[in-house]
Amino acid sequence: MIHILASKIISLICFFYEKVFLRKANLDVENFIKNLSFVGLGTIIGTIFSVTYNILAGRLLGPSEYGTFTLIQSVAMFLYIPMLLGFSSAMVKYNSEKIDFIRQRCILSTTYALIILFTVITLFLYAVFSKYIIAIFSITYEIFVFAVIFSISYVFYTLMTSSVRSLHKFREYSLTNSIFPALQLILLSVFIYAINDLSFKSPLFSMIITYVITGGILLVYLRKYIKIEFSMPMAKKLYRFSIYSLMGGISSIFYLNIGKIVINMFLPVSQVGIYYAFNYAFTAFIFLITMIFTTVFFPVASMCNNKGMLFNRINKIILLLIVFGLPLTWISGYIILMMYGPDYPFDLPLMIFFSIAGICISVDQLYGQLLCSTGVNGAKLTSYAAVVMAIVNISLCFLLIPGIGIIGAVIATIISYLFSIGIMLFKCKKFIHFIDQ
Repeated sequence: MIHILASKIISLICFFYEKVFLRKANLDVENFIKNLSFVGLGTIIGTIFSVTYNILAGRLLGPSEYGTFTLIQSVAMFLYIPMLLGFSSAMVKYNSEKIDFIRQRCILSTTYALIILFTVITLFLYAVFSKYIIAIFSITYEIFVFAVIFSISYVFYTLMTSSVRSLHKFREYSLTNSIFPALQLILLSVFIYAINDLSFKSPLFSMIITYVITGGILLVYLRKYIKIEFSMPMAKKLYRFSIYSLMGGISSIFYLNIGKIVINMFLPVSQVGIYYAFNYAFTAFIFLITMIFTTVFFPVASMCNNKGMLFNRINKIILLLIVFGLPLTWISGYIILMMYGPDYPFDLPLMIFFSIAGICISVDQLYGQLLCSTGVNGAKLTSYAAVVMAIVNISLCFLLIPGIGIIGAVIATIISYLFSIGIMLFKCKKFIHFIDQ
């Protein structure tokens, strides 16, 4: 029954593909759609649990404790950067290019060794310079410690899920997308209802434990690909790509986190909770669609030689995203926000600006993933665009938030991402057919 239903869904997607792109779906397209269906099904199931998790945490904890929880997450997203350093993206790029067990094992083992090394060095530096880091983020020592712990668990989880993606194991990745939020919700319920802890620690600990358990399961699954092995030529190749890929990845980190950190500097922490609730409500749908697509798209695009064809198809997908994405985002976002409760009142301007911001970052990710799939040159371009975006974003956050509040953070996001998208579009046609060897 499930197999028949899956076949019908795949046939339906192929039908729409042929209508949109005016060409028949070949075998490669059908395989892409099959993988997309697996990832999509798992992600949709997981999103149901994830939405429930966030609504439950935000509703029961209130804006203040919920704001503290999201603040820890935001700080952690900056702290994990020197641990991972873009190596997970480099691993997916080179590992997905060719199905070769010996080569893939070498890439995975070398990547793991590099990330362990940089994580140890980073933790040592954090211990030495903790006072300065705390001052920069305007946080307490307790929040700093929790953020470091969270960042370590997140690096472990990201490394494992990226490994599965790089091997084209999309069914396993789909299963992970379903298990993770379900386990997260179960643990949150235990902390809140069984232990009766209505503080930020309940959602925080549930996430950390889930990262460790899910990553551990994947580590056992991937054990045949892991060996005490280190290839210096491969390490140099990974490092070369990762440095540029890193800056592209930082763009999404800035979007999701810099606003909350600056809000915490000038406004009560409860405003961080309200900001995150609106952010989650009015970007969840558009991010869901984009994440499903890019999860499969990047490994497949890395194997494809005709980048120009992919660029044209991405343009059509973006048009559909804008036309249909905005109204669906407004409807789904309003429903989600109402479920958060009366502590999170509806605000029309915030709804409009957050939904536009979601479209902007999705477009940025689509172009960025395509450019990174071309190799180092594409990663360089996304890196340059990300640096410009970060500078604009930070500057506007400090300029706008003190005067107009949390809506200033959203406006800063939109403007900064328009800069990034503009740079990529202006430059990409010069080398869109170039493929890094």
